[in-house]
Amino acid sequence: MSRVHEHCDACGFDGATYSDPDLLQSLRTLGDRWRQQLAAVGTYLRVRPEPTTWSAIEYAAHSRDVTALHVYGVEQALTEDEPRYPPISDDVLNHAVSAYGEAEPNDVADELTEAACRLAQLADSAGAGAWTRGLTVGETRSDVRRLLEHALHDSQHHLDDVERGLTTLSG
Repeated sequence: MSRVHEHCDACGFDGATYSDPDLLQSLRTLGDRWRQQLAAVGTYLRVRPEPTTWSAIEYAAHSRDVTALHVYGVEQALTEDEPRYPPISDDVLNHAVSAYGEAEPNDVADELTEAACRLAQLADSAGAGAWTRGLTVGETRSDVRRLLEHALHDSQHHLDDVERGLTTLSG
């Protein structure tokens, strides 16, 4: 069976380019990268560059939650036999998003660091041989490797979004 890797034309992310150790190391550095990016935006932390574009703290809080959700997914995939879950409802997503703008940057960076490091540790401890284990959410099955790639991609993509937003805001 061929592996389906995370790929994004918009930001250029390609999960296939990461060796297993590089993928885990990249996850482990996410918290520091977000902490640096949140510090770099300064007074623009909570400012949206466009009405429909999130602020830096909103993107960071979203990536924190996505990473934490992937920790849960990897834990389930590694301990259960192909678990299945219903799709995540829009109500749940919208409720989470409504609080992103008020999040505290140090708390977000700490929580994202903890989740990203936990994600890498779970996968590392299980060994790459277990990375084909998976779970299904709605109709979509993802294996552990794909969950790791998606968590990394989400943060990298949104770090780029924050950088573009800062460029817009600072003129």
